[in-house]
Amino acid sequence: MRATIITLGLSLVSLTALPTAASSHGFAWFFSHVQAEGNCSGQRIVATYYSSGTRTTSGQAFNAGGHTAAHRTLPFGSQVTVTNPRNGKSVTVVINDRGPFTKGVTLDLASGAAHAIGMSATQWVCML
Repeated sequence: MRATIITLGLSLVSLTALPTAASSHGFAWFFSHVQAEGNCSGQRIVATYYSSGTRTTSGQAFNAGGHTAAHRTLPFGSQVTVTNPRNGKSVTVVINDRGPFTKGVTLDLASGAAHAIGMSATQWVCML
């Protein structure tokens, strides 16, 4: 009985630890099957978005509805314009966090910024 409960618990933990990606197939599938589309002035990158957290690495309170983003190396306070090439919508975000830590993903937008450009999953975007 105890082994069954432990196995069930570990299964649930592993399911909740999976990354959210453009599809239920995961990031490896995304990078091998999803081609960039639309015109891009600037750098074509892959972006994800996140909607939970308490504090950013810069020390600011995380605001899921804000126009902020995480980047591995850009200085905090940097402003970056992100455009969805599928619909042409753009948003300017402020870098206030570190990440994303998935290989091949360059920017992690707060969900408010992702929503502003019509992004609903991991996708190719343009960054200026």
